[in-house]
Amino acid sequence: MSCPPACGRAEAPRTGLRINELQLLGTHNSYHVAPDAFAMRLIAAAAPGEAAGVDCTQRPLTEQLGQLGLRHFELDLFLDPHGGLFRRPAAMAMAARTGVRVPPFDPAARLAEPGIKVLHSPDFDFRTTAYTLADGLQEIVRWSDDHRGHVPIFLLLELKESSFSPTRPLPWDATGFAELERTILQIVPRSRILAPDDVRGDAATLREAVEGRGWPLVDAHRGKFVFLMDNEDAVRDSYLAKSPYQEERLLFVSVSRDHPAAAWMKRNDPTTQFAEIADLVERGFLVRTRADSGTREARANDPRRRDQAIASGAQLVSTDFPEPDRRFSAYRVALPPPPEPR
Repeated sequence: MSCPPACGRAEAPRTGLRINELQLLGTHNSYHVAPDAFAMRLIAAAAPGEAAGVDCTQRPLTEQLGQLGLRHFELDLFLDPHGGLFRRPAAMAMAARTGVRVPPFDPAARLAEPGIKVLHSPDFDFRTTAYTLADGLQEIVRWSDDHRGHVPIFLLLELKESSFSPTRPLPWDATGFAELERTILQIVPRSRILAPDDVRGDAATLREAVEGRGWPLVDAHRGKFVFLMDNEDAVRDSYLAKSPYQEERLLFVSVSRDHPAAAWMKRNDPTTQFAEIADLVERGFLVRTRADSGTREARANDPRRRDQAIASGAQLVSTDFPEPDRRFSAYRVALPPPPEPR
């Protein structure tokens, strides 16, 4: 879908659709499978509100791409360089001790192997359709190989290093960042990645490129991938420390609009941040916002936040409900399909 006219940069040559003139639907926690009934009872006993918020399941990534037409995804990533850190969740062990039967988990023992893992939270909310970052990327790339005319696919990566559960995640540092980018490049060739250097071009900074020349044309980058870092904390600052202008980095970072690396930003609440999102879009920045949160809108069948997210012009609109969950209501989020060949 093309954004409203306000999305465009008046000074940019009108030689085709630019990436910041797209509006694409994607999923929040795109890999997520709701906790089994036993784990859900444990979560509800400790944090009832959290249990309601994680009670949703997404289709496998290939189905989200093909059947639902989604073009951006969020993956939560944990370091596990030696393997096995998340292999035996506490809830699974408790179920075994009490004789409660639960669905199988990690039947191929992917979590026993070294590598970056994909899950929402260790020990209790751990079920996933993609156990490792490599698995998730391979699935998306396989689909992309068969549909090379697709618009750029955006991958929002949250680098997690904390948990309230017994398993203690490892901190992200320079070694972790190197493993992250190495894993990406093992699956996705650099020629198929739109990275900060590609958008900056000969401009002094990313921000100057985006606010001046603008984002590249869609047609020049079909079949490619854009990696975004979800973090806006010390992890992001550590990632920026080596390269404040993001030279030779693969991930765009969410920073303030006056930062030299400013190109895209998270503004997750389109209700309170509507005017700011519209202004950032007008200035040429990419913005990701959320149409719903914690299953609240679906349970109440409340479209107001969804409608504001779309009307704001934010290019990346994220939802937990690209299709209805009939346990709750008919609530869903939909956008016209992306401009791609049939």
